[in-house]
Amino acid sequence: MTSTIQLLEKALQSKRAADWCRDLNISTAAFAQAKKRGRLSPLLAGNIAIDLGENPDHWMAVAAIEAERESPLRDRLRASLLRIKS
Repeated sequence: MTSTIQLLEKALQSKRAADWCRDLNISTAAFAQAKKRGRLSPLLAGNIAIDLGENPDHWMAVAAIEAERESPLRDRLRASLLRIKS
């Protein structure tokens, strides 16, 4: 998995969106907006990662990078994260 949307898809394989929203105490609109934007917020990504047994630090960093505009610095950080993960 390399994007927060993939993390969301993995989460939705284990529980329905409504169950996630109830467990995380968020509205269903949060998931709808994430799907529309194509990314999770760092806060949401980290909390989903915790519940899935994934590294929340990694997923919060991925989410933060996804929120940034395209730039060489963003690409450098993304490449670094991918090397660390593999």
